[in-house]
Amino acid sequence: MSTWTSRALLAGVLLVAGCGGLGPVGTPPVRQVAVTQGQVLVTGPEGFCIDTESTRDSGATAFVLLGNCAVITNRRSAGQPAVPAVLTASISEADPDQTLRDAIPELDTFFGSEEGRALLSRAGEAETVELLDSFHQGDVFYLRARDSSASEIQDVSSDYWRSYLDIGDRIATLTVLGREDEPIDTEQSLATLRAFTQAVQAANPAGGGPGVVQPAPAAAPAARPANAGGLWNVGFFRRIMGG
Repeated sequence: MSTWTSRALLAGVLLVAGCGGLGPVGTPPVRQVAVTQGQVLVTGPEGFCIDTESTRDSGATAFVLLGNCAVITNRRSAGQPAVPAVLTASISEADPDQTLRDAIPELDTFFGSEEGRALLSRAGEAETVELLDSFHQGDVFYLRARDSSASEIQDVSSDYWRSYLDIGDRIATLTVLGREDEPIDTEQSLATLRAFTQAVQAANPAGGGPGVVQPAPAAAPAARPANAGGLWNVGFFRRIMGG
């Protein structure tokens, strides 16, 4: 999993805590943000706003945290989500030769493997992760997992729902995190993730942010060696997760 900055972790704790004055009074709500040099727009479902203090964008990759609009803006009129959750979006570096769409047939097997679970683990240890559910819908892969390793984010549930999808030649990893003391029902969490995924897809109808010039179709990549197996998978998902 990508390493989060301390500021992002602190913001995550505050965002799930409910209204209480995180942002300056009257801070305008930011409901979407363009990252990776304007190539990708990130937005969330109703009631979720961008935490600009925790968002980081290197130009090649990006991490965006979204939370309760009323908390971030310190204005109840900004709206609140239906569930007490934090959303995160991680955008991978560009690579036209490796798409999630092409990898979907292998994802169940990969994430169920020791290598896959180690990449999902905050501690990098496969034994801390239990794969609870996974499926794909069209070109989106959904995964539910439990990570028992220690988290720098206090009071966040070890269970989470996550989706993976292509946006142009990048891959977006979208996650819904609930509170440990007020867990979100599994179906509510999945419904929130679906809404998040659909919002990001709608914001990037051509595979990228507004005004993005789509590159010409790349030549077909060379065939993956038959014996590449897990090595190809691990490299692919390290790219997605920022490892």
